Amino acid sequence: MTTKSSTIKNEDLLALKSYITAADATQYNSLAATTLVLDLTHSNLHQRHAEIRFDKHDTVDCLRQKIHQKTGTAPHMQHLQLKTTAAPGGTIFYEISPETESDRKLGYYN
Repeated sequence: MTTKSSTIKNEDLLALKSYITAADATQYNSLAATTLVLDLTHSNLHQRHAEIRFDKHDTVDCLRQKIHQKTGTAPHMQHLQLKTTAAPGGTIFYEISPETESDRKLGYYN
């Protein structure tokens, strides 16, 4: 049985990794102050939609419609959980039940 090492030893791959991750620390610096970047996941589907952009002035209904387009889950069936990415796995800081009014702006939760 062989074990795989997570260390990259190929110089070309190291150069590629360095190129790809070079601006990771500053990737969000050029966003408008009203832009929110969300990662969408689904509790029943093995899907992750990374860095979906919304404006703070968009409504919860707009968010639900976008989720519906991407996952097929009807807006009236969506129980949303807003999590921080600071902790591993994320910490829930707000939950939006399907019965919550959808005309509230996303900036309210920020």
